[in-house]
Amino acid sequence: MTIEIELKFLLDPNQINVVTQQLTRYPHRHASPTLLANHYYETADNQLRRWDMGLRVRGKDGHFEMTLKTAGQEIGGLHQRPEYNVALNNSQLDIRLLPEDVWPVSTDLGALQQRLTPLFSTDFTREKWVITYGESEIEVALDQGTVSAGDQSTPLLELELELLQGKRADIFALANELVNNGGVRLGWQSKAARGYGLAQGSGLPTAEPLTQLSVKPKASCEQGLTALLSGLVGRWQLLESHWIAGDKQMPTLLLQTLLAIRETFSLFGGLIPRSVSSEIRQQLLTLDQALQQKKPEASVLCFSTDWVIAQLKLTELIVEQQWRQSINARQLKRLESSFKRFCDVMLSRCAAELHDLAAETLIPKQASTTLLRLDKLTIAIGLLSSAYPSAQVDDWLAPWLLARQHLIAGGQEVLRLPLPSRPLSPFWLTSNTAKDSLNH
Repeated sequence: MTIEIELKFLLDPNQINVVTQQLTRYPHRHASPTLLANHYYETADNQLRRWDMGLRVRGKDGHFEMTLKTAGQEIGGLHQRPEYNVALNNSQLDIRLLPEDVWPVSTDLGALQQRLTPLFSTDFTREKWVITYGESEIEVALDQGTVSAGDQSTPLLELELELLQGKRADIFALANELVNNGGVRLGWQSKAARGYGLAQGSGLPTAEPLTQLSVKPKASCEQGLTALLSGLVGRWQLLESHWIAGDKQMPTLLLQTLLAIRETFSLFGGLIPRSVSSEIRQQLLTLDQALQQKKPEASVLCFSTDWVIAQLKLTELIVEQQWRQSINARQLKRLESSFKRFCDVMLSRCAAELHDLAAETLIPKQASTTLLRLDKLTIAIGLLSSAYPSAQVDDWLAPWLLARQHLIAGGQEVLRLPLPSRPLSPFWLTSNTAKDSLNH
């Protein structure tokens, strides 16, 4: 078993020569293009998918290898998954050759083998450079081909950076240099995920409205921060893909998502130094301005250096937990405290700020500033509410979102935000004890 650590990029076809020339400037060993034929297997009821597994047989120059990838972690374009590789005598799948302990307890391997059939395939040429960078060896692979399922197919053009040995920080540093010429963007979907989508006709996952994000129960503040940022960068890349596919509504949702990332750093400003996120927050503001320009083009902005480097920096911050380099033992202890308790305290503060905002007399010329404050606070409520039923959260937020519509529709005629027509009871726990424990 090995742990695969790789960064995946999607390329603009016009950028291939630029990237390959750039790679030759590093100390490297080059391997000429070879053809790889891959068949991915699944049961009729998607049993492997439900186990978060991927199973393929790869053919190369008359040699065959079976690979099983198990549950891992995908943040931004960084994919980290355990994988098991077994040489085969021919192209026939034989899962009995894999270690028994990779399967769930009581799995009937004979029955499972009978249920597995080819679902989709990926056929591509792979050209490789093994680069010495910093203290690491990094394999850079250029893949060009197709993903096919039945009579459906889609082009495949990817650049993968895999850490063979060394430090994960080096793979990020190399990636930052490779994206400087533009024409690449992070690939958040694996080849297998794209194949499943094609085979099942599901395409991209739906871009749901931004409300709550998933955080596991009993999470620490640090785990909560990681979950929120990971969920938001994933949402950013999903919206980006929808925008490139032609959905004109995405710039508005992207603006909301970038604001949510900045607001997450603001919410945690008392737990991690603002200096940790200052560069990323400035990059997000730059992208915010670019999105608000008249008719921004997805094919330009999403492949721009500013866009991709911001995603890379955010992904590296999350994966490497870079805030730990700038905090002391007391701050670390606070990060290890209850995320839910932290959220309950912050929810009370955000609710108080919302009511203060509604009580203010609005200055017409500052309507946009008021709207931004309202957006930040309602987004914050959603980010902090993962422990509570979504119906309660939506019900509590509804009058404030209605007030937002009123503000937009009224423009400079609005003098005051309309207060909710009925008292809003907190859906969260309100406790002075919780506040005291957070502050000490």
